Amino acid sequence: MSRAGRSLKWVLLDLIHRCNHLRSFNQIHAHLLTSALVTNDLVITQVVNVFRKHCTDLHYPCNFLKQFDWSFTSFPFNLLISGYASSPLPWFAILIYRWTFRNGFVPDVYTVPAVLKSCAKFCGIAEVRQFHSVTSKTGLLCDIYVQNSLVHVYSICEDTVGAGKVFDDMLVRDVVSWTGLISGYVKAGLFNDSIALFLRIDVERNVATFVSVLGACGKLGCLNFGKGIHGLVLKCLYGKELLVCNAVLDMYIKCFEPDGVILTSVLSACASLGHLDYERLVHEYIDRSCIKWDVHIGIALVDIYGQEALKQFEALIESGTRPNEVTFLAVFTACCHSGLVDEGHRAGLVVEAIELIKTMPMPPDVQILGALLSACNTYGYFGFSKEMLKTL
Repeated sequence: MSRAGRSLKWVLLDLIHRCNHLRSFNQIHAHLLTSALVTNDLVITQVVNVFRKHCTDLHYPCNFLKQFDWSFTSFPFNLLISGYASSPLPWFAILIYRWTFRNGFVPDVYTVPAVLKSCAKFCGIAEVRQFHSVTSKTGLLCDIYVQNSLVHVYSICEDTVGAGKVFDDMLVRDVVSWTGLISGYVKAGLFNDSIALFLRIDVERNVATFVSVLGACGKLGCLNFGKGIHGLVLKCLYGKELLVCNAVLDMYIKCFEPDGVILTSVLSACASLGHLDYERLVHEYIDRSCIKWDVHIGIALVDIYGQEALKQFEALIESGTRPNEVTFLAVFTACCHSGLVDEGHRAGLVVEAIELIKTMPMPPDVQILGALLSACNTYGYFGFSKEMLKTL
């Protein structure tokens, strides 16, 4: 191509990119026809983008396609179908495909996923089945890319029978095949089937596989199996993947009733990571019981709001709820962190604290002894400190 031809191509590409309505594109289209640049792949891509964004009349794209030798290239057709499949007008992709098919266009392995993607946008199960039949007749059904697309779109439409049939007929399956059917079972509420299929996987799992099966565990409340999946996640080095971490958290919350300490830690983590959706999910599990107050007091403690923790404790007492050991621990710790000595009875009464520990019905644990050791060092009871160290 001459220098002038190259310059014209880039000028036209820039003009097409700037098009914001079809009227201006018609003038550019005339230049494309006279310059023979209409067959250039870059030009075709830009033209398709204009149609996808601004065209609601199928005459324009159909007339555009008539300029090509259909037996020579499928690129313009696949690109146009794929562009409409990703647009707010996904049914245009199906209409264009039908028009081209009636006029002699033979679909290939790139046409199928684009058409199926448009079917999935509005769950057109009738169109999916019709296109499934076409792929079978044209020999495209042997391609794993086409098979995976069919499994995926059947799953989206919650036709697990259709998805399972395609899956069972596959001679070779990859992780996309397995994950597509597992996610389809989960979407359709067939959680046991999804777990059973997960156990059959003979290829390396990916993030989507773990997210799907963890969702099934959470729905069924299978804590032990969920722990096993969590272990497998760590073994496969997916422990730091955000989607997997969220799925693990969701599974644990749904599988058992956490106490105030766990909920406080989880809410603090959600706040730090900015996961507001999961923070709301945790709040759904907090009813108006002592756990609720433990969590509120614990959150105040985490945020170093000692006075707020005391207000929550007073509200608990006024509501008639009986505080438990977790509640007292949270309040005392909040007072300690915030320097509220009087409220927390931290006026250096180390001897009284030791006497209290002696009257406990159970032996003190490491946490209690550690707290007492810290108090002894703070208030100069070094003799007691030595005794505590021996005990520890």
